[in-house]
Amino acid sequence: MTKEEKKRQVAWLREQFQGVRALFLTDFQGLTVSELNTLRSELRNRGINFKVCKNTLVRLAYSDTDVAVIGADVVGPRAAAWTHTDENVQAMAKILIDFAKAHPKLELIRGILDGKIVQPPEVEILSKLPSKDELLGMLLGTMKAPVRAFVSTLAAVPRSFLNVLKAIEEQKTASLESSTG
Repeated sequence: MTKEEKKRQVAWLREQFQGVRALFLTDFQGLTVSELNTLRSELRNRGINFKVCKNTLVRLAYSDTDVAVIGADVVGPRAAAWTHTDENVQAMAKILIDFAKAHPKLELIRGILDGKIVQPPEVEILSKLPSKDELLGMLLGTMKAPVRAFVSTLAAVPRSFLNVLKAIEEQKTASLESSTG
């Protein structure tokens, strides 16, 4: 890699690290290229960045950014997954945790969430939380329940009235049949 390419890489990483909502460092040593590509593809499909970079370039890039607190962990073979949006944080945690369970050679080192360091057990807890869509669905269901009960109560009055009319009709029909029969 030429000096100019390294400068471009550092500039790109610095830009990426600005405003990061969450970043998780992984040790990928022992994974095959196809396994790493599978993980990269899963993350990319959700709009999540995943990159294996030279540690020296990462150290140069993260100074004065939201991820500078991770500094001591950028040693050895590391890859970083990061996102700038709230919607992708839970998905990123879930993908990484599930992939690490299926491929034990992928090790989650630690991460940053809103500028604070999080450990792997905390990332695992985050991965088990319901997604934003699931939470919105639960909220909508909770909000609809009183309305549904109210409508059902209102509908019960005319339905009961119709049932009474039907019973009277059946009673009169039965009495007419018995008197004519």
